[in-house]
Amino acid sequence: MPSDIQLSSAPFIERLNQAALQTAMDRLRVKPHLDFIDWAPLHIRNPDGTPFRFRPTQLQVAKDLFNPNLYSVTLKAYSGMGKTYLIGAAFAYAIEQLGLLVGAMMPNKVLVEDWINDELQKVFDATPVMASLGLSRDIRGQKLFTNGAELHGVGANSSGLIRRLQVDVMYSDEIDAIEQTATDEGDKLGQFEKRGRGRKTQHMWRTSYPSMKGASKIDAKYDETDRCAWFVVCPKCDHQYTLHTSQMIWTPGRPDTAHLICPGCGTKINESQRLQMAGAGQYLTRKKEPLKLGGLHRGFHVGCLAHTGDHNNAYGEGFLHEVAAEREAADKAENPEKSKRVFVNTMDAESYAEDVESKPEADSLYDKREAWSEPDPFVELPPGVLMITMGVDVQKDRLEAMIVGWGANSESWLLSYRALHGSPQSQKTWNQLDRLRLKKFKHPLTSQPMPVVCVFVDSGHWTTDIYQYTRPRLRQGVFACKGSRTLSCPLMSNKPTKQGRPPALLYEVGTHEAKDLIYQRLEFTPPAGKDYPMGYIHIPANEEFGETAGGEATGFFEMLLAEDSQMKRCTKTGEFVRFFDCPKGTRNEALDCFVYAMAAARKMNPNFERIAENLGK
Repeated sequence: MPSDIQLSSAPFIERLNQAALQTAMDRLRVKPHLDFIDWAPLHIRNPDGTPFRFRPTQLQVAKDLFNPNLYSVTLKAYSGMGKTYLIGAAFAYAIEQLGLLVGAMMPNKVLVEDWINDELQKVFDATPVMASLGLSRDIRGQKLFTNGAELHGVGANSSGLIRRLQVDVMYSDEIDAIEQTATDEGDKLGQFEKRGRGRKTQHMWRTSYPSMKGASKIDAKYDETDRCAWFVVCPKCDHQYTLHTSQMIWTPGRPDTAHLICPGCGTKINESQRLQMAGAGQYLTRKKEPLKLGGLHRGFHVGCLAHTGDHNNAYGEGFLHEVAAEREAADKAENPEKSKRVFVNTMDAESYAEDVESKPEADSLYDKREAWSEPDPFVELPPGVLMITMGVDVQKDRLEAMIVGWGANSESWLLSYRALHGSPQSQKTWNQLDRLRLKKFKHPLTSQPMPVVCVFVDSGHWTTDIYQYTRPRLRQGVFACKGSRTLSCPLMSNKPTKQGRPPALLYEVGTHEAKDLIYQRLEFTPPAGKDYPMGYIHIPANEEFGETAGGEATGFFEMLLAEDSQMKRCTKTGEFVRFFDCPKGTRNEALDCFVYAMAAARKMNPNFERIAENLGK
């Protein structure tokens, strides 16, 4: 055979080899003998070894996940609906029965890898048909199975990995927590959902809690679907409707008395009836029409009152009472707006329509100052003050310090605001702070003067000098602190870290949480009577809180109201929180000092009822 013919045959032989390899892989892909809804209860095992069971609200979703007539399935559901549980079982089916290439995307790489290797792997290990399936590659973000199936996990922040994906199943979770930046190469969700282009089999699934109204990605995707919801029927009037927490009523303080009101006839519905109604419900379109077999895009919305699973018995006989307790706790929370956001997002599975943010004007806040019986708190405190803390902000040429009194019902009194001039590298400056810190206040209900019990000093800069000041004063309640920019950081960290040698204690402060509380409370209006709203902030009408408080030309109230905020979703917790930012060149020391004084009070965790009793003795 001529040598040139041999060479020209090489590409043909290579194509034959590739075709043979593809044929072998196709034969390895096991065609299902059962549909997913039949296969999962037979084969999937929970991590505790019990058989998998579909809940009523999961069954239709499960049918449509592998419906060849649908291009996408979008699910926005309450926390506890079992979407992770359901998707995990669907992944097992796609891998073991269909031999598909499966891709999962979450807001970041850590989240998706933790989900695959912790939650999903537990299901795989407990399920015999998955546990016996061999792996040719197993790393945190990728699993290649010997039957040809693949599992890939990517973060929305990994554009390079997304571009290289080729998958049959595209699952994106918590899409409302995906952050888009100016440098991103197009929409991240859109990029991921193109990874099935050209594949013979394509299944696109999306799940998420909703976020803020008008900015929710899951809302936007759901609105592109046939918009199905879980409908129930009233046992008395046969009215067909969706259950909602707005239909709950109960005696305040008694969530165990909660029941529902039918919007059609006003009949009271107890927990037993709700459970029966929820269990017998069905998904219909918003026009109350049955679901069509096709239609390309299917969307499901289900709120918490359709729940038929486990519940916390501490609040009454059923889940309805648990929900009522959560709603009541949200209304009474220290940060009620944040708690209500979480409740609406995770329990109603709805986006939150926040009130338009409107910080009070500096002039209006100035006008709300109160004429105390004794204008100078050092001469005599307001009787409601039960504990005193201090927050200190450190600047290159001065210290700014705020002393705050705290009482029952989360009320606070601004007692003093001082600018102590001098370099933080000078001992004379810290001596000024000591003189202010060690002053004691006369309380009208006791002969014992009241001291400042806890001081937080910001250590964002000049850390060595601040540690030198706080280290020997730890037993006097003086600590270094540092504001955290992390959205999920609580107002007050549980344990300090040790810094330097010898060690100084450093507390991390959740500045966003604290500023959110402060700005909400500054909105409160004085009551006509004696009962102030929970968390009310009292400001005295004296010179320390006058137009020139804080020194120089910037007034105290301008500093207190210096920052603006926007809603951002925390990828760690899924909650939407306010993110605060100070415009460049704007003074905000008064706000920062208040934050540190609030964190100091939170560290003390006082029992105000007991303190009040002891004052009267």
